[in-house]
Amino acid sequence: MLKLTLASMGMGIALLCATAAPVKAEDAAGLKLFKQGKCTQCHSIDALKITKVKSDGDDDDAVLDENGKKIDPPDLSAVGKDHDAAWFAKWLKKEVEVEGHKHKKKYKGSEDDLKVITEWLASDLKFDVPKKK
Repeated sequence: MLKLTLASMGMGIALLCATAAPVKAEDAAGLKLFKQGKCTQCHSIDALKITKVKSDGDDDDAVLDENGKKIDPPDLSAVGKDHDAAWFAKWLKKEVEVEGHKHKKKYKGSEDDLKVITEWLASDLKFDVPKKK
């Protein structure tokens, strides 16, 4: 009798886990880390209605790269379509370049947090967005 009850409970738990709704991009732990890391000072995620948060006295959305050239960091709504989590980890650690530029700030958080945020960027940010002209 006890075995039957435990087996029924196990199947019930498994069923609940299997039918639970997937975590939405706007509810994900990666988004929380994105905001905590102040990534919104440079990046927006238009698909999630996340806008850049200007610093006090900052009249321009653009930032300067390591060479002093003015660049406008991209909206990240569809960034997961272009790269995987491993690439994002290298990008945030300044180990790869895009068009001759490295990420402005080198990631300084924990490896566990880096894994969470890079997997979120790669898997959850694949929204279809119109190209800006």
